[in-house]
Amino acid sequence: MKGIMKIHHLTASIAAVLLSASLFSCSSDDFFGKAETNTDGISFGVSTENGASTRANNSADGYTAARYTLRSDNSADTLCVRAVVTDGIGNDNAGRPATRAAMQTSMYNEFKVVAAVKENDNVGTQYYMYMDDVATKRGTNWVPSKVYYWPGSNRQLRFLAWAPTDAVFQSVPNNPNATTLQYTTPTEAKNQRDIVAAATNFMESPANDGTCTPVDLQFKHLCTAVIIKTGKQMTAGTIKSVSLKGVKNSGTYDMVKSEWTLNNSTADFTISPNQATTSATPDGTDLNAGESTFMLLPQTLGADSKLEVEFHDNISGNDRTLSASLNRAEWPMGKTVTYRLSITPEYELKFTSEPENQDAHYVIYPITIKADKLGSNGWKLTSNDTKNVTFVENFANNDIKRLVDNGYWLKDYCGTSEITSKSYGDVDVKVYVFIKENISNADRDIKLTLAPVDYPDATPETFTFKQYCPAWNNGIGVERMQETDYPWGFNWDSDMKITYTMPEGFWMGIWHILFSIFGDTKYVTQEGSAWLGTWKVTVDFSKVPKLTTATSTTDGLTNTWEIYNFEGISEAETIMNQLKSWGGVPDKTLPTNPTEFAAAACAKKNPFGVKIESHKGENLYIPTLAKEDMVWYLPAQDEAPNMKDDSFNLSGNYWTSTAITDPGTTSYKYTAGGAVSPEDRNSEIHVRAVRKKKAERL
Repeated sequence: MKGIMKIHHLTASIAAVLLSASLFSCSSDDFFGKAETNTDGISFGVSTENGASTRANNSADGYTAARYTLRSDNSADTLCVRAVVTDGIGNDNAGRPATRAAMQTSMYNEFKVVAAVKENDNVGTQYYMYMDDVATKRGTNWVPSKVYYWPGSNRQLRFLAWAPTDAVFQSVPNNPNATTLQYTTPTEAKNQRDIVAAATNFMESPANDGTCTPVDLQFKHLCTAVIIKTGKQMTAGTIKSVSLKGVKNSGTYDMVKSEWTLNNSTADFTISPNQATTSATPDGTDLNAGESTFMLLPQTLGADSKLEVEFHDNISGNDRTLSASLNRAEWPMGKTVTYRLSITPEYELKFTSEPENQDAHYVIYPITIKADKLGSNGWKLTSNDTKNVTFVENFANNDIKRLVDNGYWLKDYCGTSEITSKSYGDVDVKVYVFIKENISNADRDIKLTLAPVDYPDATPETFTFKQYCPAWNNGIGVERMQETDYPWGFNWDSDMKITYTMPEGFWMGIWHILFSIFGDTKYVTQEGSAWLGTWKVTVDFSKVPKLTTATSTTDGLTNTWEIYNFEGISEAETIMNQLKSWGGVPDKTLPTNPTEFAAAACAKKNPFGVKIESHKGENLYIPTLAKEDMVWYLPAQDEAPNMKDDSFNLSGNYWTSTAITDPGTTSYKYTAGGAVSPEDRNSEIHVRAVRKKKAERL
């Protein structure tokens, strides 16, 4: 050896020693002090992998990486896991290191270091061990327990170092060719260590020029820190335990190649925070901070890997096991993965109907909701369009409900823009959605929102659909969706007669109430006596007089009004339903329903009022259509060719409202894209309601 190199020590602070990418905003000069002079022997300067720390991206929640959501396959949206990957080990929201190693006041006070000599001589290249020691911090330097000198010319040294020295390895480098650490993760989090390791290439002895060059050991974090926190949505209870299951737990780390080779063995890792939670639990509450931070091997998790939470639910009083798959989740080496758990109450709340787009006219849209195990205040249903969308769950009485079920859009019973309900259990809840007409030039996007009242932070369920606007042409708008085909009507024969046998002892005075309201309707007659059990009421549509109106070729609105109100025919449905509600038993099922005809189908696309007639404690609820409220109608024969729709092509035959009065068995139909021609009134063909465009205000 030509001389002794005086190797200067290089000081290092805790952050530079331990964090490959910490969250402090410092330059490298902040971490590495000036070299001291007059120090004999080999000593070590310690740096991070990148030479300087970095600050995390200043996003809204302080995280740098993309996030993804995992949901349980076995529960009703009760566990939401958000995973975020950050640089460095154990960085918290405030940018502070949070692992047990980083919490020390300095770098590990000592680390294990071995050195192999590579010697080239006349025999060839030979390797042998030169150093197997522990470097201990003395002041601001780390030095071996003995004094080691550079071995001179033709000899190169390679250093391997790792810490902490009390970490349990199955094997460590013990010969000049060995470069690996074999490690099995301890089961308990408190025994898991933040392992760091460094390796150099074979290096020449420094030049003997009076300068002092330290050996720079760049330590890398070998594990992945896994931190568990609470999320934004919590419910009253206790998080008893959190487990990471199906995690590879052993392998070999090559310090020179800086890569892990993991075995196939897996293990489960559990913490038991027994953390009480409420809806007010702060987002980001630590469940395994400090000594409970998981320090696990970096890996891509497999199909059997999962995160499992044992939770006691104060609301239901039950213990619940919530799990979410971690299949394909990546745990990068030297980084921190933070899982945020959102636990919602053990309730079920969802739309069980499938969304369906709706037409432009006034719409009654029944939907169903599944609600179970909710809090005492139930659930709330709202929409994004409070002006045009209202809800009804429970009507004023069964008579009003019966009218709605028969298709009458009741403007005085169409509900409110939001409802709160305590209805839940095993049976689906039915809600009627009332939607006003959309007569704009654009489709209306409607979103319904369903949320539990007692859990304001719970993610609401949504239900979205469109209400189409009319297809406008020459000031006439046509509805977009093809519904049931109908006959034109008013050509009924003797088969269109139905007789109701009324209950024995039924008060016949009700008959007088019925006809004091509806007047002397020629096609409804009665016979027999209720007291004798022979009372019958017959509705005979063949007795409806011949229709002599609705002959306009240009005014479909007037035609539809005249047809709908001809000889009280619009009241037939109400009369028949009232007879059934009083216990009347029909003698047969009619071949077709004579109350369902083309003009009536169009009339029901308008808003109705309700007239209540009372007599001696009996009430009759009668749907009424004001003439000014009839805006959707069956087009006249000259209006029908304006029924055009580029998006929803019309095809086939469509009824017009123009009647042919001689002989009174036919009316005009319109063939899409063609002409108008007569058609038998009993034919069931397409019906499309139209509407005139409102005049724009200047």
